[in-house]
Amino acid sequence: RSHSATELTELNFTMGVSDAMSGTKRPLEEETLEPSSDGSNTAATTTSKQTAGSSSLSAEAAAVASDLASSIPSPFVELPYHGEHRRAVSAVSFAPSHGQSPFGRTVVCASASADGTVKLWKLTDDMLARGGCADGDGAAAAATAFTAASSAADATGSSGGDRDGDTNVLTAIQTLQGHARGINDCAWSRTAEYLATASDDKNLRVWDVRTGDALVEFKGHTNFVFSCAFNPQSNLLVSGSFDETVKIWDVRSGDCVSTLPAHSDPVTGVDFNRDGTCIVSGSHDGLIRIWDTMTGECLKTIYAGGNPPVSFVRFSPNGKFVLSGTLDSTLRLWRV
Repeated sequence: RSHSATELTELNFTMGVSDAMSGTKRPLEEETLEPSSDGSNTAATTTSKQTAGSSSLSAEAAAVASDLASSIPSPFVELPYHGEHRRAVSAVSFAPSHGQSPFGRTVVCASASADGTVKLWKLTDDMLARGGCADGDGAAAAATAFTAASSAADATGSSGGDRDGDTNVLTAIQTLQGHARGINDCAWSRTAEYLATASDDKNLRVWDVRTGDALVEFKGHTNFVFSCAFNPQSNLLVSGSFDETVKIWDVRSGDCVSTLPAHSDPVTGVDFNRDGTCIVSGSHDGLIRIWDTMTGECLKTIYAGGNPPVSFVRFSPNGKFVLSGTLDSTLRLWRV
């Protein structure tokens, strides 16, 4: 549907499937009224019968849905390993896996936390095999395991090792520590040599993942920094902040090369397109905006009906679409 001249193709992923699987029966849209012998309408009687019938059908549908769900194998396998942070995990990201990566083709995941650290975790082929994962399924299964396990971290502050005989607690291969407050987002450079972090201390940092050293600190936001992303060349970094701005940074010098007065509410998501010529930003003001990286010009503004706050934006790999998540429990795919 189209809500405005600027709104583009929108695909809504709603809860219709959940209704069907749970056996929920939606009320009838229309009801035929039949005159009784005394001339009155029998709507109440008809509705009562329909309600009783609906309850019976709902119970039967729920039973069928339950049997169906139990017979469908899960596409994910939870690995018997977990890593730990002292506080909530805010973001996870897999390192690019290619010949230029310092990790080679080893599966490495970064997890950012409200405890002010980022930890790097390595999954070996033996670990993936133990979890019953083929090579092609390893990353997906690992993502499920890391997300589920990290959210269950306790307050011991242990970063790994054998604890009470638990050999499935992973040891972080690197811990990046230096932010004064919690970290909201992290992003890998193209070669996976560097990791950028966005923090509640109003700053961003770029880290050398080999040494764990902070190479550059980016100062200029006046409030919490929510999101960050490298351009494909990894010489620019974009950030979105609670201060309602989007900033573009020179990675080598740490200088802010452009500040975009992007939104009227906190900026919750940013991303570069495939060639780095455009930036997308999303905000709690309900707007998604496409920007020219070089000029800072706003090329397009997209929004859904009712302007639900935007919590996530990401370009598709081919750069032709933007995926957005909003606080009305909806994912939308926009053609740009």
